[in-house]
Amino acid sequence: MADPVNDLRRLVWQGLARTPRPVRELATLPVRRRADAQLRALAPMPPARRRLYVGPWNTAGQAWEWARSAERHLEGVAAQNLWAQRSLSQAHFRYRADHEISVLAQRGRVREIHGERVLQEATHVLHESGRPVLADFHAGSMLEDLPALTAAGVRPAVLYHGSEVRDLREHAGRYANSPFRVPERDWDDYLRTLQAVVDRNRADLLRWQEHGLPVLVSTPDLLDVVPGARLLPLVVDVDRFAAAGEASGMRPLERERPVVLHAPSNPRLKGTQVVEEVLHGMQRAGLVDYRRLTGVPHEQMAAFVADADVVVDQVVLGNPGVLMTESLAAGRVVVAHLSAQVRGRWADTRATTDPGSPVAAAPPVVEADPDTLREVLGDVLARRTAYQEIASRGPGWARAHHDGRRAAEVLGSWLDGAAADG
Repeated sequence: MADPVNDLRRLVWQGLARTPRPVRELATLPVRRRADAQLRALAPMPPARRRLYVGPWNTAGQAWEWARSAERHLEGVAAQNLWAQRSLSQAHFRYRADHEISVLAQRGRVREIHGERVLQEATHVLHESGRPVLADFHAGSMLEDLPALTAAGVRPAVLYHGSEVRDLREHAGRYANSPFRVPERDWDDYLRTLQAVVDRNRADLLRWQEHGLPVLVSTPDLLDVVPGARLLPLVVDVDRFAAAGEASGMRPLERERPVVLHAPSNPRLKGTQVVEEVLHGMQRAGLVDYRRLTGVPHEQMAAFVADADVVVDQVVLGNPGVLMTESLAAGRVVVAHLSAQVRGRWADTRATTDPGSPVAAAPPVVEADPDTLREVLGDVLARRTAYQEIASRGPGWARAHHDGRRAAEVLGSWLDGAAADG
């Protein structure tokens, strides 16, 4: 939907850009002063022996969660994360962030005020999605930060979430139901743009690896996409989602017509068209109540998930995500497509609370793809007790793998190793 206010602002700035420089600088002076004031108001890094800065996108709130995990589970660590707004209309679902730099603030002296403070306060920087944290958050590359970080003695690593580095052609070759299984001559603007982003990031990554610098990925499928990377597990608030599930006072599949939830962050990458064809049909037949969520603030998601019996995540990509993990933590029946290779990645993991205790090799997720979704959901309805037992294993699995302790172990090995080198 068009936003008249934002459209007007863009037109004003475009008009100013065409005026002579002295006129432009005078006209924009009040805005630049406000922007600089916002940058100066960002909270300083707390004192600690190791000080980690993560940004700039806070995708699915994970940068904030990783920062908190490092502080909670590692001794002598302070951490902050950055969310840099990409556009006036960007929805970020109100994920928590230590630093929020608005579009307005990015019109100020970002490098001189924000960037210099990062260089002075941080000992380690984690670049999300290959983007810089000192300035030019969306147009630049982490490589542009590297000289200044090196000169300041700050140790960097890069982290990839998925679609920004996952080659569309390779994914289509590996996954029978890949959303990218379209002849390249028939690609639309979205697919062409996405592949261009991947190509750019992979080129930057090659240069990064030539320096021998660390590379992390947030989901296990990316270990096959980014050679030499290490998995930094996703982190979710297991306590909050588990408590919401318990507070609902209801086990999944107790209702005659179960509630099935689908909340696609990107419908094209979740197989939403197929999901909705199946669920709308089942709803018309009186078998389920289907709910699709879009644009819900993240602080409300636990309540929505807890009020569902079944959560259908994605059925085409083959990898796990944040919603899948949160739904497991809430004790819901989770249906998704996870490739056999991805499921096998958990085979050698262990519980951090007790290294000798057994941990399920793979998440208790019910497997389905576009061809089997209708049949799988029918089986869920027909054998409710069996699937209630599967759902009951979700909170323990989520706690063992994704409550922040395993992520802290990975971050700690990087922070300790870099510190030892210095």
